[in-house]
Amino acid sequence: IYTMSWYLDEKGADSPSRKIRESLNEPGGVIVKPGEYKLVLNYKKQASEEMITVETDPRLEVSEENISEIYTSAKKLEAMLQTAADAVEQLVESKNIAEVFEKDLNASEKDKEKYKTELKDIEKIKKRIEELVALYLGKEDDRQGITRNSESSVVTRINDANGYVQSRQNGLTSTEKTLIKHAENELEQALKATNTFFKEEWPGFRKKMESLDLPVFKEVKTFSLK
Repeated sequence: IYTMSWYLDEKGADSPSRKIRESLNEPGGVIVKPGEYKLVLNYKKQASEEMITVETDPRLEVSEENISEIYTSAKKLEAMLQTAADAVEQLVESKNIAEVFEKDLNASEKDKEKYKTELKDIEKIKKRIEELVALYLGKEDDRQGITRNSESSVVTRINDANGYVQSRQNGLTSTEKTLIKHAENELEQALKATNTFFKEEWPGFRKKMESLDLPVFKEVKTFSLK
């Protein structure tokens, strides 16, 4: 027996991550507004459709204007989260590329000595990328147990604003508007730093790495029966 659950939400945004990963499940997003919706279930060659009506909580008196305001704000924050996820993904991909070069240049002790300067450049660019990723996700914390990181980041700003927005039933207050503005400013600053990095720092590093005569094949040995 197969069951399908819909949590009355739309397809959501990706979450920024320090690892490139392919999600098997569609992320949940903003709660849909009241109205008529068609549910379609496809399984192999079979399909089933059903119309449902989504209504507001009858215990609450919520105006259509307030519902739309909350929905619009939540969609805005969702789009901001997706932009952050895209930026972090490109940063992580770039770090992975640097690590591939690092592995190639560390193939042997001889290579380590030959490419000492280049290996320092790689370490420097990796550190710079991690600094940029931290703008979105915060610094990595290796401490054990219950810890708390008081530093703000793009994701914490967006999540804080979204939590307040989704909890409001009677429209936004100055608190939610202020939190959204803070999240916007934090994201804007992070994107500016990211764009500057890819415009001014990454091209030179990439050009230098691509110009190297890297050892593609390992040295071969001859074998004999002892």
